[in-house]
Amino acid sequence: MEAEFHTVTEIAQHHDSRPKATGIEDLAFGSLAGMMGKFVEYPFDTVKVRLQTSETQVFSGTLDCLKQTWQNEGFRGFYRGLTSPLVGAMAENAIAFYAYNQIQGVIRAATGARPEDSLSLPQLFLSGGLSGTICAFVISPVELVKCKLQVENVQGYGGPANPAAVKFKGPLSVVSHLLRTQGLAGLYKGIAPTVARETIGVGFWFGAYELVCRQLVRASQHSAKPLRSKADLGPAGIILAGGCAGISYNLASYPIDVVKSFIQTADVRSVGSSLAAAERPGIAGTIRIVYSRGGIPAFYRGLGITLLRAFPANAAMFMTYEYLSRLAAELRKK
Repeated sequence: MEAEFHTVTEIAQHHDSRPKATGIEDLAFGSLAGMMGKFVEYPFDTVKVRLQTSETQVFSGTLDCLKQTWQNEGFRGFYRGLTSPLVGAMAENAIAFYAYNQIQGVIRAATGARPEDSLSLPQLFLSGGLSGTICAFVISPVELVKCKLQVENVQGYGGPANPAAVKFKGPLSVVSHLLRTQGLAGLYKGIAPTVARETIGVGFWFGAYELVCRQLVRASQHSAKPLRSKADLGPAGIILAGGCAGISYNLASYPIDVVKSFIQTADVRSVGSSLAAAERPGIAGTIRIVYSRGGIPAFYRGLGITLLRAFPANAAMFMTYEYLSRLAAELRKK
């Protein structure tokens, strides 16, 4: 007779008999998951960053940004600067899944739980948040390069291009320029909001995924074939949980992301102005500037298209990771 679970707590306390992925597998599968997600989400991300950082008169909204990007740069414009974030996404997700599972092991050891015991949802949120903190130091330079490449061409929209406005040929050109003009510290411009965004966002990312998975297992208990654990979820369940994870990440961290993008593109957007690098505002100053552009709604500009891409991109990531993990577990049994 199959065990029945009536609450999320009972489900959490049930042991998952599936063999855990090894550290190497976490790194490899997380990397491939990040690559899949980035290909899906990148065009939407380009539009998001341009809406976040451009003056309100440049784009009237999401559809206008899509239209102008297509008219001025074509299909390639939506993937401008992809190389750097693609590598970054692979590294970020490899570290995120690896750190998430390793931190869970530390929490089990600290609380006296057995390796096969599932953690509580607050513990999973904590594991995700700490893994996000670690990821931030890896992806901050990648995000910096990505944002600069995504935004620099916008300065020429709606009029003659300023020759000084477009100065980068690709990711290596950005890195070279930053190292030459600002040193190594230049690659970590915006690190504080990046750490805040990743700590909060990744905590909600993993936490929401685990919560939805457990709710789906609970809901199945009255069906003909009740599920015993997350490992029994099919594609539809993983897609739903992964999509909800992506939406949760963005809802929890979007205002911070706006501030981060604004800080990281300040020099690109001020090309041709008399604003010196030393005079560009920090976090508090940036918050005031963003607020002056439209109040609280200014911190959510571009959120619509972000949520639109969050669901399929994150569903693709978790689908990739989960099924590769299951395949590896099956192969180890043979």
